[in-house]
Amino acid sequence: MDHQSFRFYIPGIVFLTPIYIVSCYIAIHHYGADIRIDENTKENIKTFILVGGIAAFPAIALPIGWWIYNAYRVWWQAWTKGYENKDFVRLISRDTKAFYSPLTQSINIDLSHITGINNWIKVSVELFRKTFCPFTSPKQFKAEIRTKGIRPKFAEPLSDFILWKDKGYEYARSISSVRYGLESSVFALLLGGLYTLGLRQIWLFNLGKIHNKIGYICWIVILSLLTLTLIATLYKRWRDVSKEYDARLILTTLTSMSSNYINPEYFSKNLPDAVSKSIEQLAPDDNAYAVFDLDNTILIDDIGDAVFAALVKKKLIKGFNWDDYQDLIKKDRETAYKKVVQIMHGLELEMLKETTYEILNSDASDLEIGQIKIPIPKPNFTMQSLISFLMTKGIEVYIVTASNKISAELICWRHFGIPSSHVFGAEVSIKKGKIISDSLLEIPYGAGKVNTLKNKFQHKPVITGGDGEWDKYLLDYTAHDGVRLWLGQNEKEFNDIKKENYQTLNFFHMPRK
Repeated sequence: MDHQSFRFYIPGIVFLTPIYIVSCYIAIHHYGADIRIDENTKENIKTFILVGGIAAFPAIALPIGWWIYNAYRVWWQAWTKGYENKDFVRLISRDTKAFYSPLTQSINIDLSHITGINNWIKVSVELFRKTFCPFTSPKQFKAEIRTKGIRPKFAEPLSDFILWKDKGYEYARSISSVRYGLESSVFALLLGGLYTLGLRQIWLFNLGKIHNKIGYICWIVILSLLTLTLIATLYKRWRDVSKEYDARLILTTLTSMSSNYINPEYFSKNLPDAVSKSIEQLAPDDNAYAVFDLDNTILIDDIGDAVFAALVKKKLIKGFNWDDYQDLIKKDRETAYKKVVQIMHGLELEMLKETTYEILNSDASDLEIGQIKIPIPKPNFTMQSLISFLMTKGIEVYIVTASNKISAELICWRHFGIPSSHVFGAEVSIKKGKIISDSLLEIPYGAGKVNTLKNKFQHKPVITGGDGEWDKYLLDYTAHDGVRLWLGQNEKEFNDIKKENYQTLNFFHMPRK
């Protein structure tokens, strides 16, 4: 018996057997003298059920089993929320790193650990979804990657790719067929039991052997609904199989075309040699992570300032204008940052997002309030390259900023491919779609950045970066043999800090591009 027949035939036989046994029992014991049909007809019915059933078994067991097996696969997939978390899946997921890079406008996947591929592959966002998250809708997928990052969910195409050329593939397939056949047979037995009970009640009622009409009607309804459910699951399975087929075909095509390969050195060639070499020497483990400041570090200029200025210009913030903010900055920078977030109390969340997107989509270099020009932040190209380079090394990148978390999340994903789960900013409560900032106590500024990291991680970061004296807390918190980056524009300030604090450590001045 081949693999497919085992998967389908066994469940079909298991499903039909109890139905056939009950049919034989009714034919033998209930087509007696009290049934108002002639004896020849009674005997013909008995013969048809007893003999015809045996003859029909091979013909209908296979298609019935195919139907049951595919219905089982739908329920099994819903139960496991995709596919099983087996050891082979964890092994594949562990080494299959993937990240979104705005520089390439693609998702980059590390398949260099798979024999026969041995390369990084670049793929569009939509093709990645169809290949590695085929059962997730486009809208849900985009929301997930923006919040949680890129995670391949569907590992079967990769596991099959590994096994196809291996001599153990046929054995693995045979074991898989046995397993699926047995598991779907349990499902078939449950279904067969329900149909057996229902058909027995309906049949005996029609023969006048039982008179419970309510039970008769209930079983008709139950079996009708059950049949319709199986038809619906078969339709879903047809849709899922189509997606699985596309996933395997896309993966095979992607990995067979050298035009889809990308060399991770593409990201490191824009970095200072000293920085890239120091990172290469880190030998990071699974807990390694990097943390950067946002404004004037990975960004050129300040998203918090720009969003606040835009809200003031729209007259959405009152009682605290741009001049007030600048005056407070000179007196107490941390208090000024807190004030900017607290003044947003009662602002609709969607308005904050809309304002942020207007800034992100603007081609202008400045935002004007009267005679004042506030720079619109742009990504630092060097830091874009660095962040993508770190991701190729399996180093998770986090952002810690005193700017409001909502705007920080949007700009980090748009320009750096950093998901919102990796952004720590000035966080407020949201109630009925409006910002509630009364409870804001501490923002990630100065020592507050380190406090945030200590609450999130058990280990120190291996790479950090900042642009001002207030980021010294973050730089000091770096692992001893880690890399510290300075994004400030004052060369003398960098040299003074290096001489005073990091003369014997990896401390580099990063260019702004």
